[in-house]
This record gives sequence, structure tokens and C-alpha cells, in this order.
Amino acid sequence: MTGRAWPFLIARGRRRGYSALLVPGFLPEHGFLEATATPLDDVPSRAAPTPYGVLVWAEHAVTEVESGGEPRDEYGRPLVLLHGFLCPDGDPATVAGALSRTRAVALTVYGRFLAGEEDFRAERSEPFAIDVVARPRVSPAEAPVRSRRGLAWAGAGGLVAAGAVAAVVGFASGGAAPPPVCGADVVALTVAPTSPASPAATCVRGGTTVTYSPSPSGRPR
Repeated sequence: MTGRAWPFLIARGRRRGYSALLVPGFLPEHGFLEATATPLDDVPSRAAPTPYGVLVWAEHAVTEVESGGEPRDEYGRPLVLLHGFLCPDGDPATVAGALSRTRAVALTVYGRFLAGEEDFRAERSEPFAIDVVARPRVSPAEAPVRSRRGLAWAGAGGLVAAGAVAAVVGFASGGAAPPPVCGADVVALTVAPTSPASPAATCVRGGTTVTYSPSPSGRPR
């Protein structure tokens, strides 16, 4: 897969300190370049992820011919370039060829910088093609969906329970009132009445229902 490599350059001059002299043209800001591309320790190059893509850089010690004079700053320190590229399209498949190209671009920009350090303003680079390995897209895991069938069964169970309670209450409230407690003058019948003229009534005595013949006045006898 072909991607884009945007050159950049960070360097100091003979009087001016380290700063970004060439920045990728698509960046809205470039403060992270100076924070990320730091001097290397015995390695030819380094790569680091950034919010805008993979940053790859290397060092180059400026020669006398390249600087047009003594390749040191006013304190005697050697002039060193931190050059490289920013790749927003994936991980670079190889970097050696791309870094050779960014070194050439960086030296051209650096020559203009040395010619007028105090007035120099960072230039914006244009990309060149590079082979990249595309990063796979990772989709966030979806939240589990609660089964609607379980909710339906739960609702049905609640309705059944409520119906059962209502049925019990209705049954209890719809029953006849229990017979009264028998008085002392109640005499139990030995033979059940056989005609409407001899009605019978009931009451409770000692936990037993007693049938008796009420007096004409309606009081037990």
C-alpha cells in the first residue's frame, strides 16, 4: 500500500537554539515534533506514534561543506540535524530510503536557515510517496442486549401473581359470615325439621356447630 511521508527538520543554528525549521504541511500545530523527536543514542533511527501518525527520524552531523563554514555553534557544539518524516497513513514498510530523501530536503532548508537565522520562519513541507503497512481498524465492542423474552416472562409472572392475590381476596370476601356463638338457653335438635313451619338455625358451641329451633320471637330457646 502506498502512503504519504511528510518531511520535517529540527535543528539549531550557530546562534539560535533548537526549533522546528521544516514542518509537515497538513499539521494544524507542530509543538509535538520538538517534544517527540529527541537526539538519538547509538541507534540509526527511531519511530514513535503521535496523534497525527508515525514519526520517524534520524540524526545528521553537518559537515563544513554543508554548512559553508565551521560546523559548530558559538559555544563550540557541533551542528546536528534531526530530520525525518511523519506518515499519517500507516506504518512505514522501510525507512532507509525515505530518510535519505528527508536528509537531502533538510540540508536544503538548513542552508536557507543559516543564511538568516534570526528572521527565518518554519517552512511547510510537501509529501512524497512511501510504502506503508495499513493498520487494521478496530471496532469497539457492542454492549450486550438484554433479552426481551426474559422481560416478557417477568411481566407475565407479575400479572399471574397479582391475579392470584385478587382471587384469594375475592373468595374470602365473598364467603358467608360464620354462625354466632350459642347462648346458654340453646337446645340442640335431635331431629332435623321437616317443614317450613319448623325452621332451624345454627350456632357454635365448643368448636361444634349446633342446630336448634329458634323461638317465634327470633331468640334462641
